[in-house]
Amino acid sequence: MSVGEWMAATGAVLLAVLLGGLLFALMSVASTLRVLRRTVDELRVETTRIVGEMRSALRDAENEVDRVDALLTAAESVGGRIDMASKLVSKTVTNPVVKVMALGTGTKKAVARLRSSEGRGTR
Repeated sequence: MSVGEWMAATGAVLLAVLLGGLLFALMSVASTLRVLRRTVDELRVETTRIVGEMRSALRDAENEVDRVDALLTAAESVGGRIDMASKLVSKTVTNPVVKVMALGTGTKKAVARLRSSEGRGTR
């Protein structure tokens, strides 16, 4: 065997080894890509489910906020009505009570004067 034949045979063997390594690497990459596709599909399904649940939770929260807003509005309205009723009762009751108290005080003083006058006249 000549040097040229020996070099050709060695080159052919090295080329076959390199091709085998390249084929192994390509098979490994293809396998990894299949696993990656499966993982991405599972992630897409899970993400879609979670987004749906988040939308549902957001709708529930919006409904609760609307309900609480309505309750607060009603409470403010009731508070305003109670305040107006309190002022009305105060105006309605205070003036007559003051007048009755003044009448009572005046009557008490008049009775006291009458009694003192009667007491002086009988002595």
